[in-house]
Amino acid sequence: MIASVAAAAFLIGFNKAGVAGTLGPFVTVLLALSIPADDAVGLLLPILIVADWFTIAAHWRQWDTRIYGRLLMASLIGIAIGSVVISAVSETVLRRIIAVAMLGFAVFYIKSRSIRLDAEKSDRYAWPAGATSGLISTLAHLGGPPVFVYLMTTNLSPRRFVATSAVLFATINLLKVPGYFLAGLFNGELIVSTMWTWVMIPIGVLAGRALVDKINRERFERATVALLTVGAALLLIF
Repeated sequence: MIASVAAAAFLIGFNKAGVAGTLGPFVTVLLALSIPADDAVGLLLPILIVADWFTIAAHWRQWDTRIYGRLLMASLIGIAIGSVVISAVSETVLRRIIAVAMLGFAVFYIKSRSIRLDAEKSDRYAWPAGATSGLISTLAHLGGPPVFVYLMTTNLSPRRFVATSAVLFATINLLKVPGYFLAGLFNGELIVSTMWTWVMIPIGVLAGRALVDKINRERFERATVALLTVGAALLLIF
């Protein structure tokens, strides 16, 4: 279990460095296969929050405030709904939700490669994108895809793209804390006992930065989607 948590911390940092947007969801599968799903989502949240701030520090004040505000307001709806749902479901049901979300992510990734939103309509897409992101982020830390597709229509520079995404999810993750606390998802003993693995976060960030120009992103994403699909199937079977 410790090895899985350490690997998750490293992979989150690696992903936050901008290596591949599809790597984040795989972390949820990794932990959900080794520990109960409710413990997995509760354990991942503080790791994600710490990783968010590493990314924000690297891109301080480079985000687009207008786009950030629009997406954040919409995400509040999804966070509220997700907090109610996650408080009412059992660990088994949560595993099923994560698995279905993983499969949905794989399909979304394949379909999104052909999505080209009209720039004039992108503002209207911000609300469903933000709300959907807030919901699935609360349920399984999978809020990235809808937001990434929206941001691709905004003509932001790569740095502003990363910075806007980082500050948005840093805020979303903080807003998820009360709902997780009320749902009893934080296992204090487990979090404290694995906190030392957080040192893997900056190591992952440094590795991601060093390798970002050397990795074939398309092959990497295909491999990740394949692993997600297998992981989702295992969550549904066991």
